[in-house]
Amino acid sequence: MTSVSANGSSPPTRPAVVLLNFGGPRNLEEVPGFLFEILRDPNTIQLPFPQWAQDLLAGRIARRRSHEVTRQYAAIGGSSPIVPATLRIRNALADALREAGCPLPVYVAQRYLPGDAEATVQVLLADGVDAIFAVPLYPHFSYATSGSSFEQLADLLAAAGWEGRLDALRSYPDAPGLLEAMAERLEATLREKGLQPEGTVILCSAHGLPRVYVDQGDPYRLELYRTMEGLRLRFPQWRFDLSFQSRVGPAEWLKPYTDQYVPQLAAEGVRDLVFVPISFVNDHIETNYEVGVTYFELARAHGLTPHRALAVEDHPAHIRVLADAAAQWAAGRAGVPLTELLPSDQHFARVGRWAWGLWLVALFAALLFALT
Repeated sequence: MTSVSANGSSPPTRPAVVLLNFGGPRNLEEVPGFLFEILRDPNTIQLPFPQWAQDLLAGRIARRRSHEVTRQYAAIGGSSPIVPATLRIRNALADALREAGCPLPVYVAQRYLPGDAEATVQVLLADGVDAIFAVPLYPHFSYATSGSSFEQLADLLAAAGWEGRLDALRSYPDAPGLLEAMAERLEATLREKGLQPEGTVILCSAHGLPRVYVDQGDPYRLELYRTMEGLRLRFPQWRFDLSFQSRVGPAEWLKPYTDQYVPQLAAEGVRDLVFVPISFVNDHIETNYEVGVTYFELARAHGLTPHRALAVEDHPAHIRVLADAAAQWAAGRAGVPLTELLPSDQHFARVGRWAWGLWLVALFAALLFALT
């Protein structure tokens, strides 16, 4: 990663907040480019190949997968809800900061929306911003999510010659406001559906991660447990479980897998299943389609009645967490220099692995042939 100066030579005169999020296609035509950006990211798909080779493989897989993913987006309205929802969070945060007497401007950089982060950096430069507080809309730190967004922002700023102060909010898995927002969303679902603890499981279904990432030090799973335990304390009579969704490829990911765990719960005699999007602050294709369509159908096929709590999004308590962190940073009492969050071996499955990676060249050629 290209380094960016953590501190300017003089106190900042134009500080700002940049919200970092995953992004999503705004229409069906953007689906192929969106998939390509995800697949080419070495933090998400960690391969021992140079970037040009990963780009080549990513392009072929994106073309192969685009039809099915486009169909899924069409089924939830033809676009991802994450982009407008992030703008609502930005507006709510800007309002909260003004009301608190800390009127910081708030920008957004969507990681996998092609060109979005680049455009945001150009606006930051044009506006003369000289200090940035990067706030990830991922409550749990992972090198594949927060780390990737941090790295993209730092690299783009460095490439543009920016030399200001660059700090970040690392994560906030058990912030009281986040837990309050999640608890209120869950309570609303339990009340609306008339559910009782007996016969009900609250399933915190989180985005999956290859197990090897965690084995190599990624803190994601541990931070998820902190969130779930915080929720469990607020609902002591209810059963909470954690599972993982959205795995791809043959490698082992964090377990249990949601699609395998749902039938197990049915076999135990569970009647009602409440999905909680514990690792997402936004509703998007993984909540609206993977959970709301695929896992709902799976649950019903096994005799379960599925329900889903909404993501926190711009819930006032969630916005308060972000606003408090930004205000503390502006006062010099919070924030970590972003470069301290990104170790030199950020791409720990790629950098320095050429010796063992050479034998995979043949496998890479075979994959290209198979996908042609």
